[in-house]
Amino acid sequence: MIAEYYIIINETAGSGRGKKVWETVQPILVQRQIHFDYHTTDYVGHATRLAYHFAHGLTRQPNVTPVLLVIGGDGTLNEALNGLLEGTQGDPIPIAYIPGGSGNDFARGLKMATNPQIALAQILNNMRPRPLSIGYYHETYKNEHRYFVNNVGLGFDAQIVDDTNRSKQKKGRLGHWAYLSNALKAYSQQEGFPLTVHVDRKRDTYRRAFLCTTSNHPYFGGGVKILPGADIHDDQLELIVVEEPHWWTILWLFTLLVCGGRHLNSRFVHHYRSHELHLLVNSVEVGQMDGQIIGNRNYDLYLSTQTYPFWIDTSIHDHH
Repeated sequence: MIAEYYIIINETAGSGRGKKVWETVQPILVQRQIHFDYHTTDYVGHATRLAYHFAHGLTRQPNVTPVLLVIGGDGTLNEALNGLLEGTQGDPIPIAYIPGGSGNDFARGLKMATNPQIALAQILNNMRPRPLSIGYYHETYKNEHRYFVNNVGLGFDAQIVDDTNRSKQKKGRLGHWAYLSNALKAYSQQEGFPLTVHVDRKRDTYRRAFLCTTSNHPYFGGGVKILPGADIHDDQLELIVVEEPHWWTILWLFTLLVCGGRHLNSRFVHHYRSHELHLLVNSVEVGQMDGQIIGNRNYDLYLSTQTYPFWIDTSIHDHH
């Protein structure tokens, strides 16, 4: 079996990290005489179109595995995956990924190498597609169907994403302090909202939810381990709901969070684990998926998981 690679590169990911990663990876591909074709993205949503056209126009050859390789951040991976799933006819096309973003939570959740050379070795020396769990949501008000790799959040975390994306447009690169100041800003902007959670036959109503995040693996916001039990290898999603807190509970929760996941025992924090979740929000809230804003509106969200073939062998640690 020979793998042939179609590569999508977001050079602007991670304040230019995507470009650096590609400059490291390209000469190795040439030197090893790997078959590849590549395109760089020019705008938000471009990776979806590129992946769609690649999948849609693919002529399958015997003994050749087509692989889509994404170089960029979690948002680029998300776009490419959605394009692939939309455009594929027949068997799913395996997807590979080399992290080049600022957060790289998916790579963290998968425990893959962050060093581009080792990450490339984990792809080139891979022998077979490996099914991993991805999230899926259907939002009925707008009839949207989307796939996600990390998480979908309504309320506080989406507000941070929105503020961070806006300040990026103004300032370019952002450090941890900017993220923290955006978190404080989002905290002052975010009000409690009505949320209903349906899981199995249970129905919980929160009058003043503050944060509501559904995740496929433990990490969010660039390495914060918000859901320690979530796993990319099982078919379960995890949901965390935090009711509207006072500033002192935020401080206290933050301390618990940093000290290793004990925040889930707090009485302000509600934790769910299920293959299927249904969330209803009857007020206008900001929502985010994998660090991209999905709207500012009411939501009727059905979330679940399915598997998708990834072309990465994380057991490879050395690139020699």
